[in-house]
Amino acid sequence: MLILKGLIISSGDIENYESFIEIVNDYDYILCADGGLRHAQFLGITPDAIIGDFDSISKESLKLVHKLNIPMYRFPIEKNETDTELALKFMLEKGYKNITLIGATGSRIDHTLANMFLLRNLLPYNAVGKIVNNNNIIYLVNNKIKLTKKDGYYISIIPISTDGVIVSLEGFYYPLKNEGIPFGSTLGISNKIIGEQGIIRIKKGEAIIIEAKD
Repeated sequence: MLILKGLIISSGDIENYESFIEIVNDYDYILCADGGLRHAQFLGITPDAIIGDFDSISKESLKLVHKLNIPMYRFPIEKNETDTELALKFMLEKGYKNITLIGATGSRIDHTLANMFLLRNLLPYNAVGKIVNNNNIIYLVNNKIKLTKKDGYYISIIPISTDGVIVSLEGFYYPLKNEGIPFGSTLGISNKIIGEQGIIRIKKGEAIIIEAKD
């Protein structure tokens, strides 16, 4: 079965565009969340659509959007969702089962945290997704995930269920077998994959999984 892959470009920080140029062509649909349009321009790509309240888009960029006939989905400035949440809902309702977000982290820790927890909205759709920036790849998992070893990366498991998680780890420097990680614990921080891949099985609860490099 063909799995449609979607890319959401939000208006947070992107420090190094070169690291994203190669991956942006790997998606079936590219959606800019409002000010994410400027990142698309720096990446040299034309998005398939733009969504949001458009309060962060310059007049020059809007002129270009109209010239290229890029579809625009406009929402009021005063609304209950952020532009990134609107973009994620759009992708899920269109049937995209593999969704990546870039520009979804930055100096606003409230926005960064909110976007990380937005990944939870993928679970009822049986979709997978991640947030990628120059130093981190972020997932939200409630079952199993396989990660390929990457040189220089640490793997951290952060429970978000208030009663913690029960987890098994295979292929890691610190393996676990049906062990509990309490909510608010740092037990799952800074592990490493020692095989070709690491397998994380969440037997109970939900966790944020982060591949991180210094």
